[in-house]
Amino acid sequence: MGGAAGLVLVGCGGGQEKKNGSQTPGTPGVVGEPKKGGTIHFMSATPILSLDPHTTEGVSVANYFYSYVVQPTDWHAPEYTIGDLAESWETPDDLNWIFHLRGDVKFQDLPPANGRLLVAEDVVKSIDRYRAIPGASSAWDQWTDRYEATDARTFTEITKKPYGYFLMDLGSPLTAIMAVEAVDQFGDLKNNVAGSGPYTLKSYSANEALEMLRNPTYYHDYPYVDGFNLKVYTDDSSAQAAFRAGQLAAYNATTKPKADNVSNVGGVSVRKFLDRTYTVFMMNAVKEPRFKDERVREAVDLALDRKQMIDKLCFGDGELAGPVPPLWPAALPAEEIEAAYKRDVTKAKQLLSAAGYSDLTFDLSFGSYADNPDRAAIIKSNLADAGITVNLQGADVGTWLSSLTSNDFVSTTFSHLRYLSDYIQINWPHSHGWAQTDIGYTGVDDSEVDAMIEKINGTINDQERIKLEQDVQRLVLKRHGPTLTLYEPYAYWAAYDYIKGYTPTSYGFGLYKYDYWIDKG
Repeated sequence: MGGAAGLVLVGCGGGQEKKNGSQTPGTPGVVGEPKKGGTIHFMSATPILSLDPHTTEGVSVANYFYSYVVQPTDWHAPEYTIGDLAESWETPDDLNWIFHLRGDVKFQDLPPANGRLLVAEDVVKSIDRYRAIPGASSAWDQWTDRYEATDARTFTEITKKPYGYFLMDLGSPLTAIMAVEAVDQFGDLKNNVAGSGPYTLKSYSANEALEMLRNPTYYHDYPYVDGFNLKVYTDDSSAQAAFRAGQLAAYNATTKPKADNVSNVGGVSVRKFLDRTYTVFMMNAVKEPRFKDERVREAVDLALDRKQMIDKLCFGDGELAGPVPPLWPAALPAEEIEAAYKRDVTKAKQLLSAAGYSDLTFDLSFGSYADNPDRAAIIKSNLADAGITVNLQGADVGTWLSSLTSNDFVSTTFSHLRYLSDYIQINWPHSHGWAQTDIGYTGVDDSEVDAMIEKINGTINDQERIKLEQDVQRLVLKRHGPTLTLYEPYAYWAAYDYIKGYTPTSYGFGLYKYDYWIDKG
């Protein structure tokens, strides 16, 4: 299957409507009649590395340009899947999935597709293209028997065995449906677009800015705005200044003090929400064999002061996060997570001494963006209390992401962004990672955890799967890693009141929701 593969820069996955699904987006609670026109200027806190929707570098903006068979969505309800290209779908049994596609979807009116209708064969070719890209999720091979276009408007997939996250994978941002003939013309899609989504490309400058125009042939009434522009602000003070000056329509204030700094701007409202960004600390026993020893991992876990991280980095505005963070139905009760995360430096020292590693030293790498450097510094200080020496190694986001995806790190800390399903959180503790490949292998084998995760993946019934997810989390917490979840922050959205119909989330504007509009009265 498509995998939730965005790692730190993207969102993936979603829930499911199992039988005869057919859903239509809406905006609960929005009052007012949408108006057309205007351009929204928005910020991106991370570089826009590529436009290619089938790579992790480009997937963070793919949803603006491309359509999907189904879409996971967060703004309506967690773990809820809606039809996009699929008007409806049916599952005669737990292996067969039949999707009935819309007949009014056109690719953008530019060469080489030239506005032609999208057909089911485009779905097949797009999935084929994604699967051929190095690093693609092996889940397609694990679960898929075959898929085909049975006619121009019917896409069918048959799985080898029941797969509980089928719709999540099919709706992954990495399974964007494109006019594949564009790859033959351009060589790749790093700087070009060949989609049928809500926007078309106006201009793109790698790592700097992206300008988009409303797609006039899009198959919904929205987007209502004529244009949507993204500008990269790696420096938050610059983004804040641009917002105060009215150059940005909205500002994603990641902490309360940042939100307070702009709350006095005229015509601006601030809204608080629990972010879907959650943070982890990861140990790679392939690079540091001492991490294979559960006593060492437990010592590291006991030395971490998660509440200090919340206090210092989130100004107290955060929640402890278990392997599945608080927003998901499968999240463990807060009191259970708090009990599992009690800090005990004395016991940590005892464990290290018993293991014969009182002089433990290792490298900690991180991407030099957002609060990763500050979190790394706190981890270094926490572990020093237990006698563990940590060497910090910061790198630009591209270099660090490459080392993460190639398994070339000793330990690392980062934020998972934009997850619309708990698929990755559940599958990450697998001995071979969420993608279950050698690339995701961190040198710690746990056959019991692996068997539980594989059972979860094959469970179609939602309630049964949630119970199994909670059971495996309890076991993962006892095993102490190699991926230790830390916390999930609250965040704040500041937006000018003339922006209507948006929902404040960590995804900003977009990620499958485009029915916002401008109303300046």
